[in-house]
Amino acid sequence: DEPWLTLHYKAEGAIEYTGLLFIPEKAPFDLFQLDRKPLVKLYTNRVFISDEIPDLMPPYLRFVKGIIDTKDLPLNVSREMLQKTPVLAKVKKGLVRRLIAEIKARTKDEEDYAKFWLEMGKAFKEGIYEDIDNRSEIAEISRFYSTNGDKLTGLDDYIKRMKDGQKSIFYMTGEDLGVMRNSPQLEGFASRGVEVLL
Repeated sequence: DEPWLTLHYKAEGAIEYTGLLFIPEKAPFDLFQLDRKPLVKLYTNRVFISDEIPDLMPPYLRFVKGIIDTKDLPLNVSREMLQKTPVLAKVKKGLVRRLIAEIKARTKDEEDYAKFWLEMGKAFKEGIYEDIDNRSEIAEISRFYSTNGDKLTGLDDYIKRMKDGQKSIFYMTGEDLGVMRNSPQLEGFASRGVEVLL
């Protein structure tokens, strides 16, 4: 398949690295398996180091595939050294911020973004509670179903539609969207015209 997003860039500064990353159009079949291997490979000066570095990409971005090539790691780096080096933490921070910014840029095309969200959204939403540094950015580009129509909506749009005097965001969780929409618990909200995220 064609990738939904291709990101090829070079980061320069305190740490230099080149990244070539892809987000596929379709979710991998093993997206929610605990023993899933990372899909980002690490290179140093174009020499393959490892494809099993769990700290290179956070778990909620486990659908991202690609390679990272940096000059800031020695060629004889050991597995123990990789776990302790601050270089990887800085690379990870830069990668995550760049990916979130690129995904945010794609939210302007609502139809295209809805396709991405339906495939990867469940994994991506994990970042709201896993990634403290980027929590607000992830929440900003997250999408939810609501009692206001059948389309996905963002938190900003929900807040714009809030009733005068409403200070809370109301939500309901469940496995089946149809069951949630027909829940008797929503009747009180509907009678007052209050939107609930599903």
